[in-house]
Amino acid sequence: MKRAPLSYVLRRDENVPLVVTSLCAETIYPAIFTQAGTPPSTSGFELQTGQTKNLTVGGDWQGRVWGRTNCSFNADGTGPSNSGGLNGGGAACGTGDCGGIVECTGTGQTPVSLAEFTLATSSGQTFYDLSLVDGYNIPIGIVSLYHEANNPSLQEIPPNLTNLICIGSASLLAAQGSTSDASGTSSGTNSSFPIPLDESQSISDVQSWCPWDLQLDPPSKPGDGVYPYPDDNIQRPIFDPCYSACAKYNQPQDCCTESYHSPNACKPSLYSQSAKKICPDAYTYAFDDQTSTFIMPSGGGFEVVFCQTGRSSNILKVYSKQLDQLASSGHVSAQVLADTQNVTLQRINSMGNFSSMPMALSTMMAVMLAVWLWA
Repeated sequence: MKRAPLSYVLRRDENVPLVVTSLCAETIYPAIFTQAGTPPSTSGFELQTGQTKNLTVGGDWQGRVWGRTNCSFNADGTGPSNSGGLNGGGAACGTGDCGGIVECTGTGQTPVSLAEFTLATSSGQTFYDLSLVDGYNIPIGIVSLYHEANNPSLQEIPPNLTNLICIGSASLLAAQGSTSDASGTSSGTNSSFPIPLDESQSISDVQSWCPWDLQLDPPSKPGDGVYPYPDDNIQRPIFDPCYSACAKYNQPQDCCTESYHSPNACKPSLYSQSAKKICPDAYTYAFDDQTSTFIMPSGGGFEVVFCQTGRSSNILKVYSKQLDQLASSGHVSAQVLADTQNVTLQRINSMGNFSSMPMALSTMMAVMLAVWLWA
């Protein structure tokens, strides 16, 4: 990959905005774990519905952000509100707990949805992603703050190339065909640059995407003690966190370790395949980086948003060529700018690559698409 222009390389002492917002109906406790670089002033805090926390990190920061749910801490935040914690295990939160304390000193207990960032690299680029490798607990999105950067080249990057969303909770999923997130304030976009949204999954699909054995709290068994197969007719809870196969079973084939520690040996599990359908732009297993990592010029901040409503984004599939151009050159060309405003191109790219199909099938789909676009 071509090295980005040096003007994009962040200074190590530069302050970069890191904003955290909750749209969740219940109070959550976002947490931040710093893997390298200058950390924010806090690593854990309370957010009620609609609240935002404005923080800064160093230009050299690498870390992750997640949301903790159903938390109950003691008065000074040094432990759970009762001596034993949840289920006597010392946890203060139902998901994402980090040792039962408000200010996290480690990573979150699985299952948990993650936003991951590496702000400074030797190439002068920023890498970030949404990760479901450790499971899923609540919807999560990343909104770039490039429009606030003191750099015209960053300000011109369209938000529908940078702002990704993962909604794996049926209660917050918009109906198929909805454009609620195409120009929504929570996703940081506007009608000129609509985010490409995944339309393949129905509300019913999202209600049951998690493999049955990976649910954090699966429903009680029927009276005869035997699960029907398939289990679709068993009502699942509205809040239904999901372990990844690796997080629950810790097997080499699921965690891509030992003899499976290579892209050729480690393949996506049923969990990974299911999660990818629900959140196409998210990491779902260790070697999922080719369809999950966002690479941008360094220099801008980010906002992590929990519990957005709408549909998951499908940016990496729809705009793969445009993102490659941006990553290699470090700036937005006139053609990329035009492409990201072209709704017809979004629809065509979201349908997939016709060139790999048999000619008769690709011709038929092209005709069907033309009829649909002009209908």
